[in-house]
Amino acid sequence: MIYTVKKMTELVGVSNTTLKRYEKNNLIPPVNYTEGNQRRYEEIHLTAFLTIRKLLKGFEIPVAYKLMKLANRLDFIEAHWIIAGEQKKLVEEKEQLKRHKEFLIALPSKPIKASKMRIGELAKFSNVETSTIRYWESRNLIKGVRDHSNGYRYYEESEVRKTIIISLLRKTVYYIEEIKKIIDGTQDDNLANIKKHYSITQKNNDIYLAKQLNAISLYMKYCTDLVEVQHNDSQDSEKNE
Repeated sequence: MIYTVKKMTELVGVSNTTLKRYEKNNLIPPVNYTEGNQRRYEEIHLTAFLTIRKLLKGFEIPVAYKLMKLANRLDFIEAHWIIAGEQKKLVEEKEQLKRHKEFLIALPSKPIKASKMRIGELAKFSNVETSTIRYWESRNLIKGVRDHSNGYRYYEESEVRKTIIISLLRKTVYYIEEIKKIIDGTQDDNLANIKKHYSITQKNNDIYLAKQLNAISLYMKYCTDLVEVQHNDSQDSEKNE
């Protein structure tokens, strides 16, 4: 079946400009043009456009674009490894979230040997760089106290615990202001807000996984259709010779 630009925009649910952008970025098979320079799409193009839209919901833009380009080159092996890598990231994040949640639940009773720490000790204990701790302090996430007797800067036990929490939150929360909001909502070692954050994050990851699997399913169909189209084109060429 042949589709006009108008029909394709209706079926895919995007603008003509978006279709052109996908074509310009070589994300779809070559498009045939009429003598009047009007684009005419085929079934494989419809599948390609629908696949792109699904991939963009389950993967980051650069990954989605690369997968489409690899498919058009029939380089399925590399594409499959990229997909496997992205799936692995989700599994690792799920496991990481589980570890963090277990840690947070035990945090109020987790023993801290020193009642206060110097910045180097805190950095080692929290597994972050000293420059990172200074940055967090500059953004009022934590607060150190200067010991005027020796000039050293120390962090009390409450700030040590807060530093650990921030080091965990930064792996799933990208904005300092959002982290600050979560930290500010934690009073008297009440970690309800942070635990809620992890539950929401895991739920979002579950939704993202479902979208990714849905996209992969359509992508695999698209790859199969590309092979079939190439096979048919090859047979047609042999008949015409």
